[in-house]
Amino acid sequence: MKNSEIIKRLSYFIMPLIGTVFLLWYVKAAGADAVYSDYIRIIAQYLPDVGDIRKLLVPDVLTRIPATFLERYINVRAFSYSVTFDRVLGVIGIAMMAVVLAVYFMKYEISFKWQAAVFLVLFSLTKWEIILNGTAWAHIMSFGLFFVNYYIADRMWRGETLAREELLLCVMPVMLLLIAGEYIVSYCVTMILVSIFGILMGGVNSWAVKRGRRMFRAILITTVVSLCIYVLSRHFAVWEHSGATEAGLLEVIQKEPFFIVRFLLKSFAGAVIGQETITNFFGPGASLNDAVVIFIGIVILAAYVFAFFIYIESELFEETVFPLVLLISGFGNHLLVALGRWIFLKENYALSSRYAGQFMIGLIGMLLIFAMYGRRKRALKRFDQSTQSFMRAAAIAGTVLIISGNCYTTYQELIKAPYREENYVRMGEAMLHYEDYDTDELKRILEWTKDDETMYKALSILKNNRLNVFSHN
Repeated sequence: MKNSEIIKRLSYFIMPLIGTVFLLWYVKAAGADAVYSDYIRIIAQYLPDVGDIRKLLVPDVLTRIPATFLERYINVRAFSYSVTFDRVLGVIGIAMMAVVLAVYFMKYEISFKWQAAVFLVLFSLTKWEIILNGTAWAHIMSFGLFFVNYYIADRMWRGETLAREELLLCVMPVMLLLIAGEYIVSYCVTMILVSIFGILMGGVNSWAVKRGRRMFRAILITTVVSLCIYVLSRHFAVWEHSGATEAGLLEVIQKEPFFIVRFLLKSFAGAVIGQETITNFFGPGASLNDAVVIFIGIVILAAYVFAFFIYIESELFEETVFPLVLLISGFGNHLLVALGRWIFLKENYALSSRYAGQFMIGLIGMLLIFAMYGRRKRALKRFDQSTQSFMRAAAIAGTVLIISGNCYTTYQELIKAPYREENYVRMGEAMLHYEDYDTDELKRILEWTKDDETMYKALSILKNNRLNVFSHN
């Protein structure tokens, strides 16, 4: 291979490297090593005996994400239970997605402008909460593994996989049970649809016809089995949802017919711009907030439909299935969040930054479809030139909206970074002197909304075992 070719290939990984360094810097600039919120429950339940195997031997273990047991053991033993360690793992998960995308870009020689558009979304701070909330590291890492899985499935679609890659595709649904948690549902549904698509379409070449259908059937079987195993494990779980309604979904819809619709539309808007950003732009309590959010949600939903339409009409499935898989997965995440979080009866819950990480998967799939569509000489054969020009303009307009929202939110988050760090520092100081604080004030600082006993138990465990903020005292 010539030096020029090596340099060209390496150039595809420059933006992923820059983006990863940026997120690592953000973790340092906006965070401090202090536990809070969900960590309190985890500490009280699993520490200090992180090596106790009996805590793994429970029927609902898959809802507790088995991979976190090993990670927690390493974190406690080697890093005195560091939140920063968890956050860095989350950044590594995003870097995994970036590497897969870089390989994909290199395969199809996607132009620099489309690479930049995708990486601006991937490394944006719309998902600041999932980055700084270290307990979410497993979710982000599972998204990275999803990308690896989807890309190998794309290679199989083209008949380019090796036997070991095909074997990996068959066993990966079972492996992902150990780390994906509830997101195994959207992953499994996506792979089931892709497998059915592969079986019905017969692929794009003779390999796929003769062997591909058999492989897709094997993937379909293992994926369905994995989904059933997770559902069975979930059946034994006991969920605690503070502030959740006891009313059924149908009862809620009868009282508020458009609640779920508005919730979903706001989730689509949340993929582009966060609740805090909207509030900062218009001011708290501004009546225009809701109208703008709903409008953005409608536009993004329309962009999903448009992206799917041009994927099918331009016959992109002849080349690649990877963008379609991301599009389906992202859309499925919107439905999953709506089904799991409507119980709080708060429409703006869908705008939470904690969900932007899974929502961005659909946006990336959308941008990839626009990029692939733009480079095809034979695009939409059934439409005249003026209609195709309009569609290309619509794709560009949708891209501009997505990028603008992500960039503006990132800009806002960079401004807030010092204040977020201050908040974490205040949490750490409060923990060090927790005996001096009023209970309600301590709960407010640590963002803990449940019982007092669990909070004090967690703080006592940290202090007695010299973990987290107490490790330096």
